[in-house]
Amino acid sequence: MRIAIDAMGGDYAPGEIIAGALEAREVLNRDDELVLIGDEEIIKSHLEKLRAKPDSFRIFHAPEVIGMDESPVEALRRKPKSSIAIMARAASHRQVDAVLSAGNTGACVAGCQLRMRNLENVLRPGIAVVLPTVAGPVTMCD
Repeated sequence: MRIAIDAMGGDYAPGEIIAGALEAREVLNRDDELVLIGDEEIIKSHLEKLRAKPDSFRIFHAPEVIGMDESPVEALRRKPKSSIAIMARAASHRQVDAVLSAGNTGACVAGCQLRMRNLENVLRPGIAVVLPTVAGPVTMCD
């Protein structure tokens, strides 16, 4: 599976997002591929700081970032080279199989709905969140 990760979205991005991707790399199957999407120079700098192998990830360059306070649709129109827009485009072109973002949820949903087709009989996207429990993590989808 090829999983795209919006490296520029979320709290303490891109450092924490990239660190999390490195941890995820350890538990994924060998043939799974993580694709970091964001400013290539910044991503490479963080990978270097974390002493990651240069070929641990593919990187799709996205020089723009949609902020958490921006209007989703307006931001997608103004920032076609944002990490969220490029991630949705990569999914629509079947360059990746799944997308993840801790950034602007509205922009991620709007970008994916604009670029990708809905599954049959599915009218709205689901938003998943992982919650810790005493029995281990549980994923909920709304």
